[in-house]
Parts: sequence; structure tokens; C-alpha cells
Amino acid sequence: MMASVTLGSLLAFSSEAWTAELPLQMGLLKMLHDIYSFLLTPLSSALGAPSLGGGVYLGVWPLIIWILSSALIGLLTGEPYRAAKIVFTSTLIIFSFWIFSNFMLYPLHSGNLAWLSEVDRLMSDLFLYRSLDILFFLSVPSIVSATTAFLIFYIVSSRSKASEIEEEYPAW
Repeated sequence: MMASVTLGSLLAFSSEAWTAELPLQMGLLKMLHDIYSFLLTPLSSALGAPSLGGGVYLGVWPLIIWILSSALIGLLTGEPYRAAKIVFTSTLIIFSFWIFSNFMLYPLHSGNLAWLSEVDRLMSDLFLYRSLDILFFLSVPSIVSATTAFLIFYIVSSRSKASEIEEEYPAW
């Protein structure tokens, strides 16, 4: 799940992570932070709001990435409970990574008090003004993956039942 979301984000969004002022590892961390920042606000972005921190308008891309990645996990697992558990755990890891990367990246760019105010602004933007986005990306991808897995499970089980009936009662 994390790989498909990250790959989809890399293809959809551009990042200016590697500059002369950042070492390679911090540049990679900044790039992942930037693409996950885009993914944390799928509803707001689809409704026309800029990304977290007043960035660019992304349209429906974050929404599409979450739904397609979740459906892919449901398709691959075929078990609703397992698919929902995988997707929910992945979204929590992405969300936790984004929060912790804020505390690692912002002190590099600002003074002691400036980075705290920047982190406070981002957290306030997400938790106070975009709380429906948090509910969305924590629940909807899990529901989509479980639904897709249930449909696959239902299709496979109905085909196997049909083949069992044909084996028991062959046509004359």
C-alpha cells in the first residue's frame, strides 16, 4: 500500500527536494514529506483548496491515488478483513511519518522559534480546518479495499460453487 501510494504521488506531483543546501538523506526525507503532504488532504484538494501550508492546488489526484491504491490492495488480497487492516495500517504509518518528519525538517530551515510556529501552522491547518480529510483518509481507503476484496471473494466463491455443481450433476 505504501509503495503504491508513494509511487502514485511521485508520478503525480513534483518536488524540489534536492537542493545544494540539503544532504541526500534529508532531501529524500523532504521529498517524501512533500508528497505525503499532498495526500493528507484529498477532500479539500478535490474541492479546490490548496495543499497543506498554502501550497499548490492539486485537484482530484490525491483522491484518485488513495482510491486506486486501496482497490489494488483489495484486489490482491481477496480477503476483506485483511485488506482493510493492511490499508488502515499503511495510512497510519504515512500519517505518523508526516507528523514526525515535520519535527525533523523544519528546524533545518528556520531558527528555534520560527520552526515551531511553522509546525503549529501546519498542524492547525490539518487538525482544525481540514478534519474531514483526516476522517476520509483513515476510513475511506479501508472501506474501498474491503469492498473490493469482498467483491473478488464473492466472484471467486460463486464461480467455484458453480463448478462444484457442474461436477456433481453433469449435463446429459
